[in-house]
Amino acid sequence: MLTDDRIYSADKFYSMEAEVFTAYLISSSLREREKKLYNKAMAHLDLKLSNFDKEILKRMMKSKTNMATIDAGLALIKPTSLVRRKLFTMLAILEASPNYTSYFIPQEYNFSYYFKLAFTSFRAVFRAVVGFFLVKKIERKCI
Repeated sequence: MLTDDRIYSADKFYSMEAEVFTAYLISSSLREREKKLYNKAMAHLDLKLSNFDKEILKRMMKSKTNMATIDAGLALIKPTSLVRRKLFTMLAILEASPNYTSYFIPQEYNFSYYFKLAFTSFRAVFRAVVGFFLVKKIERKCI
């Protein structure tokens, strides 16, 4: 059973996690309602992170670039990782929230959108390759 101090500490950490995940996923700030939903979801899921998952999460929390690169690497190596489960939980909360609907509704695009799409695709492949090696390096460190 968690003590009150540990619950407070976990909620504080989950709130910070939720904010960083939101900045990565939709480049927006997070409202209090969604923070509470994420805290509740994490308490309910009660994920037991391995040393590897803890190290991955620690490095992801350092910057948006780290988050993107490691997430891309995890998608290739460990798509069912508990860290990705946390990330997808936050994504589900955002997608279901009326406060963030505009980020998930299709919009009209002009011709320049296709250049942006090509650049984003190239960047995704680059991040996946770099992330693959980074995740493997972290994995070797944790064994």
